[in-house]
Amino acid sequence: MKISRLIPVVLIPLLFACLPKKPEIPLTEVPSGPLFQMLDQRRQSFTGLKAVASVEAVRSGHKRSYDTVGIMVDDQRRFRVEAYGPLGQSLMTLVWDGTDVALRLEDGRIVRPGPAGLEKIIGVAIDAGDLCSVLSANVPAAVQPVETRAFLKPDGSFLIELSRGDTLRRVHAQLSESDPDRTLRITAIELFRSGKLIYRALYEQMEQISHYLIPKTIRIENPERKISLTIVYDETDVNVPLNDDAFRLPDAEAPWQ
Repeated sequence: MKISRLIPVVLIPLLFACLPKKPEIPLTEVPSGPLFQMLDQRRQSFTGLKAVASVEAVRSGHKRSYDTVGIMVDDQRRFRVEAYGPLGQSLMTLVWDGTDVALRLEDGRIVRPGPAGLEKIIGVAIDAGDLCSVLSANVPAAVQPVETRAFLKPDGSFLIELSRGDTLRRVHAQLSESDPDRTLRITAIELFRSGKLIYRALYEQMEQISHYLIPKTIRIENPERKISLTIVYDETDVNVPLNDDAFRLPDAEAPWQ
């Protein structure tokens, strides 16, 4: 290669490297106590969810969609997710009873991947209790003391950090202007472990149902692994009684109630 051709190849990357880096937007630290208390109050105001939704899962460019999915969430204790076909037949049922996870396939086979096996099913490394929290736009109950920090963003929203050991949760939230009680509206939750993003949950189109702000659209993603799970609630009931039988997976399945 001639020297004249080699010079641009060498110099251009060096010139870009010398360009000044885009300055980070400064955040103003604010007292975290009141915001943490609002997060806790929001979690305590939620007892359960029953919804019909559509779900789209993407893994490394491969997409799979379900038009009708029944979702039931019992606080942070149990959940049930059941996908239906166009004729109303059950295609898949996923249940966590608070202890174990069971998956019933379309052919009737029942597999028990265990709570840690959710990653194989939905593609995201999330435990069962966390999934309950994500589906209701909440943070898990703090079973141990956590270190909290909070920051005010230039747009008036907040970044709340909850850390314990090598685990860090970042909650992006803002005060709801339309709510006279000025409740906290969560727009995103990120979970990091040892500095690495495990998942990000994004919330859109919040609506007030039974005095609780619930998102219409939830997107759980891990961009590095090219994985996303989008849930759109079509019909949602919040804080309604839930049937205990829905969180059991017997050999003969009962219809969605």
